[in-house]
Amino acid sequence: MVNDGKKFNILYLHNESIMGGAEISLLNLVKGLNRKLFIPHFTCSKEGPFIDELEKLKITPDFVQFPGIRWPNPVQIYNTVRHLIDIIKKRQINLIHSNQPRSNLFGAIAAKLKDVPIVWHERCLERGRFDSDNIFSFLPDRIICNSSAVRNRFTKEKIDTRIKIILNGVDLREFDPELKELSGKVIRKEFNIDEDELVIGTVGRIDPEKGYEYFLESARIILQDFKNVRFLVVGEAFNNPSLEKSLYAMSVEKGIEKKTIFTGFRKDIPQILASMDVIVLPSGIDACSRVLFESMAMRKPLVATNAGGTPEVVQEGVTGLLVDPGDSSEMAKCIMKLLNNKALAEQYGNAGRKRVEAMFTIERNIKETENVYLELLENKVV
Repeated sequence: MVNDGKKFNILYLHNESIMGGAEISLLNLVKGLNRKLFIPHFTCSKEGPFIDELEKLKITPDFVQFPGIRWPNPVQIYNTVRHLIDIIKKRQINLIHSNQPRSNLFGAIAAKLKDVPIVWHERCLERGRFDSDNIFSFLPDRIICNSSAVRNRFTKEKIDTRIKIILNGVDLREFDPELKELSGKVIRKEFNIDEDELVIGTVGRIDPEKGYEYFLESARIILQDFKNVRFLVVGEAFNNPSLEKSLYAMSVEKGIEKKTIFTGFRKDIPQILASMDVIVLPSGIDACSRVLFESMAMRKPLVATNAGGTPEVVQEGVTGLLVDPGDSSEMAKCIMKLLNNKALAEQYGNAGRKRVEAMFTIERNIKETENVYLELLENKVV
């Protein structure tokens, strides 16, 4: 057995500096990593909120630039690989875990040159773009996909045995509906929402693919029949602030701006979710959205799009309702069904919590990931 008292140095490669779902998932993994077995190290490309969170964990990353590979610059590629090799030597790295397409190829080249195993963690769906990970999928020793939908990106049958599907996990201690109930009232007070008002919310990075325009259109439809409701849009467009302005302008155009609250980026997601009655995921494509797991953990009913990895998480008619992407009318209809039937909403919420407890805990996610490490490290020892 590989566990003979030795600790293994794991090098995580991550290009982004923002805080999104992928970053939260990665941080949760590192926080819960078995430190008797694994020592985490990081190589990132730039300072930012993600680096600030690493510093809180007393992890100081090395910095390397990961250039684009669609139009490769040989000098930049050489420099990046050389820097990674230097870090592997300096940190005595035993395994590399790369988290984004931008870092995957460089990590794989450096890993092969230094004869250390490499894992690629795939958290996104590519649509009609240059999918370098699919092209070079023969390079990594393992590919972790966070949903079957992501796994379907990979078209080479010979790599099937290298792919492991590990869905996201949620910390049930953090997302505890009993502990956060009062916090939800605090959020409502912050935004001047009356206790008897119904709150419909959506949470996530503001991005063109997230379908917020359909959420706003569903809000317009709902307000024709429901007056005592408010709509929360929770998130920030990290790289394109104009998107937030355009969404607000859209709410004005639809005449719903007085009923719609744009909160910006929030760290208190459990409290935010606790303040909501129905949670909506309007995204046209999502690999494995964290808000699904978090909402179910908070016993909240869901209305989500039947696309990407979402149907693997949300059970239609059990933990929520699924609608076709872009169908604002059906989305509004499903939301109103839950607003009109409190018992059904509670039933879905309770079923969601049970499903998370059984299948989607952070402990399960971490253990399955550690098992991938141990398998590769044991093979290397043998």
